[in-house]
Amino acid sequence: MEPLFLVISFLSGIFGGFYAANVGGGALVGFPIMVLIGLPTANAIATQRFAAVILEFVSAIKFYKEGKLNLRFGLILGIIAAVGAVIGTNIVLHVDERYLNIIIGILLLVVFIVLFNKDRVGIKEKNISNKNLIQIALFTFLLSIYGGFFGAGFGTLIMFLLVFAGFTFIKGAAISRVVGFFMSVASAIVFAHSGLINYAYGLSLGLGFALGGWVGIGVALKKGDNYVRTLLGVIILISVLKLVSGFFNIKLL
Repeated sequence: MEPLFLVISFLSGIFGGFYAANVGGGALVGFPIMVLIGLPTANAIATQRFAAVILEFVSAIKFYKEGKLNLRFGLILGIIAAVGAVIGTNIVLHVDERYLNIIIGILLLVVFIVLFNKDRVGIKEKNISNKNLIQIALFTFLLSIYGGFFGAGFGTLIMFLLVFAGFTFIKGAAISRVVGFFMSVASAIVFAHSGLINYAYGLSLGLGFALGGWVGIGVALKKGDNYVRTLLGVIILISVLKLVSGFFNIKLL
């Protein structure tokens, strides 16, 4: 266990948590860092997911303290996501991840186009129908099956569902952190049972995530929904680049 690697994972976590607490995408930093410090791919995925538990929990607390979290709806979606994540963690191991990733990449591009062609989406909260809530629950379950294994883009897509249904970007981010927490806990339990988590690196990365996330949410609350909208757009494009590069076996990091 190299002390330097613990420092690197912590500092990387601060950076990743700063944006991921608002728009998801923590795996874009956490996973490659775990690989770079020497963990095998499966262990890197598992360790990053363990760290994500800390990020999601601390971020949800921050949003709750600031009065931005619809806790009841978050808990409902979180339980649904946990069930899907357990299924996904077990079955996606037998599916070609490359094709899943390219599908999610295409979905994220659609999300990007929709978000930036509807100026008021996510800026002004709308009345949300029961039909919309049921649709969100269904899509949350389906996406969490994918997200249970690796799920690059999962948090971003969940946030988009919430925003498109009528929540503001900030309130959508708050709910998606609760969903992410339940999904990450469910996946981490399965990974832990398989002995894949490096707890020292995961804790270091997770504490960095927590610190960066707490600060990042504070910045987002001061700057408002337009800031989160722009941040989400950037993370979507980076996620698409990573997913597409993975499909064509191009190493970015």
